[in-house]
Amino acid sequence: MSVIQRQIEAQGVSTVSISLFRGFAEKVKPPRALWVPFPFGRPLGAPNNKAIQRKVIFAMLDLLSRPEGPVLEDLVLTKDEEPLDARNQKIGQKCGTKGCNFDDALASEEEPAAREIARYDGDFVSVCAEIAALKAHHDDYMRDHSGRTQVGYSEVTPGTIEIAAKRLHDYVNGKELAVPAGLSQGTDNGAVAQNAFVRLCADDLKAYYLEAKLSERKGQSSENSTEYNDWLWYETRMGSLIVAARGRVIETTDRKKDPNWMIARAMVPRGYGESGYTMHSQNKV
Repeated sequence: MSVIQRQIEAQGVSTVSISLFRGFAEKVKPPRALWVPFPFGRPLGAPNNKAIQRKVIFAMLDLLSRPEGPVLEDLVLTKDEEPLDARNQKIGQKCGTKGCNFDDALASEEEPAAREIARYDGDFVSVCAEIAALKAHHDDYMRDHSGRTQVGYSEVTPGTIEIAAKRLHDYVNGKELAVPAGLSQGTDNGAVAQNAFVRLCADDLKAYYLEAKLSERKGQSSENSTEYNDWLWYETRMGSLIVAARGRVIETTDRKKDPNWMIARAMVPRGYGESGYTMHSQNKV
């Protein structure tokens, strides 16, 4: 992001970015950056929390008044906003119910004592039934958000989301997937293209489930970002299916072309089961 910012700034356009990892921003020195103390994946604080989202946006816009950089400022939370701070939340199940020091958790080389995620049992009929049970909630989500959704990366829609699930099911069972032409451009490696496509399917499925869950809660934001993740990974069949798919992505990854499992890393969050990405597993080569 810093490289792109500098290119844009060179054309006379001011830029600003959000940083979730302050140490990285300190090293790369982007022209203007706002560090926010939220968990990874929540740069604006929390879904449906308009107050905190506006606070972040206005703080970013304020940085545009600085004529020169690098500028790095911290978003300061009020006492009422402190529950949104990553240090006051669990990181998966690694930190226990009372939270932990976020920086220490990120730097830890120890494998987290994560709860076991149920193995995928191959029962795709039950997966489809689970998706169908969420349809009404996702329909409500679409209505409440003027038709906007994060579903669509793998060229499916909320109405055809079962296709993405079937692709993961087939992939887990060893079948080769036909990658849409528009999604295979940029690589001449079939395995890389297929694994990247699997990740896009997983992204669509996660979006569908989490959007439906948010709607089920009547749009109520969760201050603890792991509340929704715990539900997805520990209480749904879809969580088990995605974990199984990620396992095959790792098995079929050419470490010479993808030494850090970049495709697989984001499929399952840190701290969730053996397939959850950790610094420890990254260092095992």
